[in-house]
Amino acid sequence: MQLTSLEIGIFVAYLAVVIFIGFFFGRKGKKSTSNFFLAGRTLPWYVIGFSLIASSISTEQFIGEVGWGYKYGMAVCNWEWLCWPAQGLLLFFFLPLYLKNKIFTIPEYLAKRFGELTGTAFSIVCTAMYLIINLPLVLYSGGFIINKIFGINLYIAIWILVIAAGSYTIFGGLSAVAWVDLFNGVLLIAGGLLVFFLGVKAVPGGISEIVGTGERAHLMLPAGNPELPWTGMIAVAFVTSGFYYVSNQYITQRCLGAKTVWDGKMGIVLAAFLAIPLGLSVTWPGMIAYALNPNLSEVDAAYPYLINILIPVGMRGFIFAVLIGAIMSTIDSLINSTSSLLTMDIYKKLINKNASDKSLVVFAQIVGTFLLVFGALWSPMVGKFETIFEYVQDCWALMMAPCMAVFILAIFWKRATNTAAVVTLFLAFPLLLLVFLREFYGILKEINIFNLSGIIFIISLFVMAIISLYTKFNENENLKDTLWKREMLKLPVEETMYGYPWWKRIGFWWTIVIAAFVIIYIKFW
Repeated sequence: MQLTSLEIGIFVAYLAVVIFIGFFFGRKGKKSTSNFFLAGRTLPWYVIGFSLIASSISTEQFIGEVGWGYKYGMAVCNWEWLCWPAQGLLLFFFLPLYLKNKIFTIPEYLAKRFGELTGTAFSIVCTAMYLIINLPLVLYSGGFIINKIFGINLYIAIWILVIAAGSYTIFGGLSAVAWVDLFNGVLLIAGGLLVFFLGVKAVPGGISEIVGTGERAHLMLPAGNPELPWTGMIAVAFVTSGFYYVSNQYITQRCLGAKTVWDGKMGIVLAAFLAIPLGLSVTWPGMIAYALNPNLSEVDAAYPYLINILIPVGMRGFIFAVLIGAIMSTIDSLINSTSSLLTMDIYKKLINKNASDKSLVVFAQIVGTFLLVFGALWSPMVGKFETIFEYVQDCWALMMAPCMAVFILAIFWKRATNTAAVVTLFLAFPLLLLVFLREFYGILKEINIFNLSGIIFIISLFVMAIISLYTKFNENENLKDTLWKREMLKLPVEETMYGYPWWKRIGFWWTIVIAAFVIIYIKFW
C-alpha cells in the first residue's frame, strides 16, 4: 500500500500531536517519584477509563485478535466482552485495598501483605512477563503492520517504534503516558468503528452474513471444541483477564494515580462500557474479512487486507495513525510500569535505600531505555509462533494462573503465608518454559491451553493453601489493612459527606454495564 501525500501528512500531524501532548503533560514528571510514576495522583476518571482501554489494545489485537476473529468467529469477542468479571474484581475488591495502602506498585501491596521477599518475587515475575511476552509482542506486531503497509524492513520498523514511543515516555512518566493514551483511546474507538461500519456496508447480507452460521456465530462453544471451549473462556475471564486487571502493573497503575477513589472506580466502569465498541473494533473486522474473503493465506494479514479494500484514499493515513497509536499506547505503558517496578521494588529497596527522588527518576529513565532495546532484540521470537495472538495468549494463560491464585488468597484468606506466596509465584517460570515445550515439542499439546490455565489456577490455590497450613504464620502490623473488608464497597466518608447524587453512584452505572453485556450474551450465546 502506498499512502498519498495527504495521508502521510495526516500521519505526521498525528505524531506531532502525540509528542506535544506527551511532553506537555509530562513536563512535571521529573519533579518527584509521585509525579513520574503516578502522575501526582491527579488523574480524573475519563483519563483513567480511556487510558485503560488504550493501554490494553495494541497491534496484538488489531493484527492478532482480528486474525483470530477471522479464523474462529464470534467466540473471540470474549476477549473484550468477557472482561467485566475481572474488572468487577478490581472495582469492588482490589482497588479499594490498593488505594487504602497508597502503593506505587502492585508488588508493594504484596510486600505489605506478606513481606519484602514476596514483593520482590512478584516484581521479578512481572518484569520477566513484560520483557519476554508483552514488549517484544507489541514491537514485533507493530513492525509487522508497518512492513505490510509501507514495505519497510520489519526490524527497521521495530527500531522506529522504539525511538518514537520511548521519547516522551522516558521524559515524562505516567502523566505523559495517561494523557497520550486518552488521545489514542478516542482514536482507537473511532478508527475501529469506522472500519466496522464500512465493513458492514461492504458485506452483502450485512450483520447476519458477518456473524455467519454454526460455531462461528456463537460466543460460547461446546466444551469439546479444541480451540475455544466455553470452559476455557471461563478460565480466560477469571484467570487471564483476572490477573490482567487485578495485578498487572501497567493496567492498574492508572487507577493508582486516581485523584479520588470515585475517579479510580468510575474509570474502571468507563473501561468496561468501552469494551462493547472495542469488540466491534478489534474482533468483528476479522469476521468481516472472512465474510469478504474466506481464503486469505495468512490470518494475521486480515486487518491490512481490510484497510486496503475498505478505507477510501485520504482516510488511510488516519487509520494508520490509529494503529500506530495503539502500538505506542501499549509501549509507553509497558516501559513506564516496568521501570516503576525495577526502580521502586528492586533499586530503592535492595540497592539504594536512601536514593533521592531525582536519582530514582534518573534510574527509571535509564532502565526504560534498556527495556526498549531488550524488547527490540527479543521480538523476533514472536515470529516463531503460528499467529501473533497465539504467542501472547499461550504465555499469559499459563504464567498468570499461579499469580492470580496468590492475589485471591492474599486479600480473602488471613492464614496465607509469605513462604506459600513466594513458592506459588515462582511456579510462573517453569510454566513459561512449558509454553515453549508445548509449542516446539508438543508436550501437553492435547489439552486446550485455556482449560490448562484453569486447571493450573486451581492447583495453585491448593499448593498455596497447603504450604500455608504447614509453614509459620506471622501476623505483621500491616495485615489488617491488606485484607478485604465489606465496608470497602463504599466510598470513603470524605468523598460522600457533602451528598452523593444517584447519577454519580458506581453501583448504578455498573448495573447498566452488566445489563448491556447480559443482553449481548443472550443474543449471541
